[in-house]
Amino acid sequence: MPLALRLAGCWLLWSAWCALTGWGLSTVNQLSGRGHLALLPVLLAAVWLWLKATASTRNDFPNFAKWRRRLTRPLPFLYFTIAGLSLLAGMLNANPWSIDAATYRLPRMLYWWSAHHWYWIGTLDHRLDFSSTGFEWQMLPVIELTHSLRLIFLLNWIPFLLLPWLVFLAFRAFGVRGRSARRWMWLLPSGHCFALQCSGLQNDGYAVNYLLAAIAFAAFAFHSRRTGGLWLALLAAALLTGAKVSNLPLMLPLGVLLLPLFFRLPCLNWRLPIIGLLALLCSFAPLAFLSWQKTGDWTGDPTDQWSVKTHGVGGAVAANLVLLVMNATQPPLFPGSRQVNAALTGFNHSAFVGWLRQSHREFEDFDYGTMIYEGSAGPGIGLAAYIAFLLVGLCFVRTVVLSPTPVASLPWAWRLAPWLAWVAYAVYLAKLGSSHSPRIAAPYYPLLIVSLVRLPRMFTVEKKKIAGILAGCAAAMAIFVIILTPARPLIPVQTLARITGSAALGKIAAQYHFWDYLRDEFAPLQEKIPANVTRVGLADAFLNPSYGLWKPLASRVIVELGLPPGPRAPMPPPDLEYAVVTTRGLSERYGMGLTEWLAAADGQVVFEYPRNVMLDAHSPPKYESWYLVKLNLSATAKVKSRHDPTP
Repeated sequence: MPLALRLAGCWLLWSAWCALTGWGLSTVNQLSGRGHLALLPVLLAAVWLWLKATASTRNDFPNFAKWRRRLTRPLPFLYFTIAGLSLLAGMLNANPWSIDAATYRLPRMLYWWSAHHWYWIGTLDHRLDFSSTGFEWQMLPVIELTHSLRLIFLLNWIPFLLLPWLVFLAFRAFGVRGRSARRWMWLLPSGHCFALQCSGLQNDGYAVNYLLAAIAFAAFAFHSRRTGGLWLALLAAALLTGAKVSNLPLMLPLGVLLLPLFFRLPCLNWRLPIIGLLALLCSFAPLAFLSWQKTGDWTGDPTDQWSVKTHGVGGAVAANLVLLVMNATQPPLFPGSRQVNAALTGFNHSAFVGWLRQSHREFEDFDYGTMIYEGSAGPGIGLAAYIAFLLVGLCFVRTVVLSPTPVASLPWAWRLAPWLAWVAYAVYLAKLGSSHSPRIAAPYYPLLIVSLVRLPRMFTVEKKKIAGILAGCAAAMAIFVIILTPARPLIPVQTLARITGSAALGKIAAQYHFWDYLRDEFAPLQEKIPANVTRVGLADAFLNPSYGLWKPLASRVIVELGLPPGPRAPMPPPDLEYAVVTTRGLSERYGMGLTEWLAAADGQVVFEYPRNVMLDAHSPPKYESWYLVKLNLSATAKVKSRHDPTP
């Protein structure tokens, strides 16, 4: 078995262990660092048995000089530069931040940790309950043991190291010729949705490894007739759905891919139901069942709180394709974006854009940003330009018959599977109404690319020297983006802007300064909370990033107030000394104003913090007051009088 598959198997076992222990420890109220440590020997034993069973006497690096020559070529060199810069960026960034992580992914996980089990939180933002849990189950053991987010980026970076080899194995399994597969194994990781996320907190790019691992293990099982490959392929497919429900349509091409294996391998035995059950528990199924129990809808979002359900197939597909095109034409650095957006104002008021908005509620305008941000980044301008070159090149290349054709020797299901990925992608475009659809679709891109590059004429185009040059330029574009991204700065742009006085650098420096603020925006409020206070109430509003109030991790527990919201929402418990509230939060949870609530809770404002709620450095700041409130003043006064009586 190739070394890449052996290592991918270890990673799949880790992913499955995290999901199984997350749900398992929750059932016995032991979701904690001690619980995970107690079950760590299970993971170590599984990895040891896997490595022992797949050990080979063949040397994986028989010719070091040959490997050195391969890895020092331009594309491999660019890939390792991306990986190295991403590692450096992740290590230097002590306070990783993304809007999704700060608003719901990190808070929900910290709530479960403090309660020692998963539970339906029922707060204002329903994403804390219905969003997929795959990445959270991997983050939790790391946070429990380190009490920090500093190493979380490794959960994305380590799979990124496996990505080139899994791309090569998967592309070869589908009949892509060796030369094209070797190019794409280094080129595909330069897509912005992969390169930017491998040092951050997003949970889309890493999931592509599940897809590729399922294909690679299925191919290994088919050719070696070993059922172990099938079991891991099934596990990888399940983990793909557990990472995000939006990956469910990919079960169509993966299901067709796996179908021949059930006829070729002796897999109908007692192991199949056991592997099936484990895969089911690692998939989206547990959360879907719990969501159905709580809301009557397996998605957990029957009211479509976030308007991600589309309203019209044609408009939704068109809107998502427009978002993809805008992403593919977004330069890494675009100081003139505001002028371009101003020129598009008239078009944004057209009937066509109105139709897109009606079908896709999160689609707003044709709008470009100053810089590329990983939260919305898809394949990126470099990869898109290279693919566009290949498609145009097809028009100028004669049909070439290459013999033997690798695709011709594949099972019929494997020839069909990449084309079925287009059906899956069409379903995705028609159903998901998210403004970040180019990023969320990251696991779809490899199969879509496979269906194109395995064409005989496409291979002829890729043999051209200009194609190799453009591929290198596309990969190099990702390096530029990684260096510039304000999410994890690698260069002192703010200092350079001050020294040079450049207006363009000043615009970029504003982005960097704003991101510095976002990474620890609640620091002034945290400083006012007494160090000995371990429980703090919270009554914030919808879409408020409450994660910052948990810092430092493991030293404080945040207690959601006013749940379930409404006129009869419960007041803070009598043993709670402090709470952080906002006027909007009190209105949404209790239907009260600040003064009325303070009287009902017997509280007093001890600190007011004006927080900028705008998420754009170029927009005028808009401030909302966050109040630190001391609660139950009468009860506190009575306790003090008993311990310190006045003579």
